[in-house]
Amino acid sequence: MGLTHALVRMKVEPYVGLAVLVVVFASGMIGRLIRGKLPESHLSDESKGVVTLAMGVVGTLTALVLGLLIATASGTFNTRNQEITNLAAKMIQLDRLLRLFGPDADDERGLLRNYTTMQLKDLFPEGRAKSVLENPKTIVLLEELEDRLSAMEGHSPHQRWLLTEAKAQATEIAELRWLLIEQNAIGIPVPVLVMVLFWLCLLFMSFGLFGPDNATVTVALFFCALACAGAVQTILDLSRPFEGIIRVSDKPLRHALDVITHG
Repeated sequence: MGLTHALVRMKVEPYVGLAVLVVVFASGMIGRLIRGKLPESHLSDESKGVVTLAMGVVGTLTALVLGLLIATASGTFNTRNQEITNLAAKMIQLDRLLRLFGPDADDERGLLRNYTTMQLKDLFPEGRAKSVLENPKTIVLLEELEDRLSAMEGHSPHQRWLLTEAKAQATEIAELRWLLIEQNAIGIPVPVLVMVLFWLCLLFMSFGLFGPDNATVTVALFFCALACAGAVQTILDLSRPFEGIIRVSDKPLRHALDVITHG
């Protein structure tokens, strides 16, 4: 069930912005059609004033909620970016600890290098392929590294200290990995987006209802709807940093792999 939901979300979300554009712009055109069927008394200045005040309240609510959603999605994106940076830094630190431990840790360093390579391929696949945050092979490789570190023994106080720190770094890497997996399941609540879309439709319907029927107004409504659709699509992309058009940077992990390989 969870896999089906993920596949449906992956196929649908890229087209949400387009759907918002069509629905919102169509609402403006529907407002024009309704205007042609209403008696003149419903289109008086008094009626227009009341509707304008009511739509002012709806517009304010829409702006507030959209701003809140954008801020939330941006916070999610920045958090994931910081977690990737922390993950890369801990990989580099673990490699340095194992290097200082000596030749006895060369096999463990090789495991770390392989894990970093697989992690990079999982999170940042070639092209626009979907990221795989929960790859069993990558998880098993990290668990094997943790087991190898647990089985190692230090022959001096310095080596024992290095080994203790290395185990702590490996544990934190595992925690960050699972944190990325769990947080990726959290997205923008669908009911909130539906509510915002409803408000936008009301606004554009009022624009079409009382606005003049000419090409200039039509073009203005279209570009305004396009801006609203772009805002919704941006919110969705920022809330899923490993899947959308806007993705977190892979530079920290690539730098970590370069340091581990050639450092």
